[in-house]
Amino acid sequence: MTLPKDSPSNFCKAFIQRELNSYREKRIWMSYWPTMESMIQRANELIQPFEELVGEFGYMDMMEQAPPNNSYLWLTLEHIWCSIDYSKKDVVQARVDLKELRELQQDIVNLALNLSGKLKRQSDLYEKSGFSKSDYQFIGDLLGLACKDNYLYQTHVSEKIEALTYQYDLKYWPDVSDLVAAIAEFEKEQPEPAHSQYPEQVINGRESDIKDFVLAFDSKFDEPNGLPKKFRFSNNAMADIINVVLDLPVAKLATGDAVRVVRNRSNKFKRGYVSTN
Repeated sequence: MTLPKDSPSNFCKAFIQRELNSYREKRIWMSYWPTMESMIQRANELIQPFEELVGEFGYMDMMEQAPPNNSYLWLTLEHIWCSIDYSKKDVVQARVDLKELRELQQDIVNLALNLSGKLKRQSDLYEKSGFSKSDYQFIGDLLGLACKDNYLYQTHVSEKIEALTYQYDLKYWPDVSDLVAAIAEFEKEQPEPAHSQYPEQVINGRESDIKDFVLAFDSKFDEPNGLPKKFRFSNNAMADIINVVLDLPVAKLATGDAVRVVRNRSNKFKRGYVSTN
């Protein structure tokens, strides 16, 4: 299908329609169909973003020209309809998930340290009290129990581990209590969880439809993902995208001024972060 090149709007509409038809034929990416349909139906509201795209990259069809230049326009259009993922409910859920991850990390540290202490105490009692175990809890045995249903371990690894346990006695291996304590140390050293879609300013910042969307949307142009590096839509074009993608009511429509404020604050935040690190 040859795309019309009489206007940026017609070109982009035809491109989106072609991709939507392909998605429907293959029954893929179904969650993005409604957003793509809105972009087509409300193309008159996206004239400025479409003009900026074609003005920057030309009428580039991925089926006609050579990479990487032929990919910039279609990847950016794809980024627009995929940005429905930056809707408020998804950001809120991401914040809820982060809160739980932080709590789980601390719980794991506390539980591991507690279990390690009890294992040490158990070991001391068996050594000093006169009681004894019928079998010693050894790391090789623990691996075997943990991987008893793992076919690949049983087939390719277990014999090698078993041979090593016969070759080297207990002094060469970590005590079980030390192994559990290492779980706590590992969790303590883990960096703050990073989200694959939302930058730190969105996850940890105050809740805002426009702010969260702009920061998440713009940040993708700074990552190694095929999108044109450092590209930005104008403030007004960004506002048009937000209004169509999020289908905001008239009373809550995004404006170019609102986008400008978000971007200016973000730039100040980044400059302040860089200067203190």
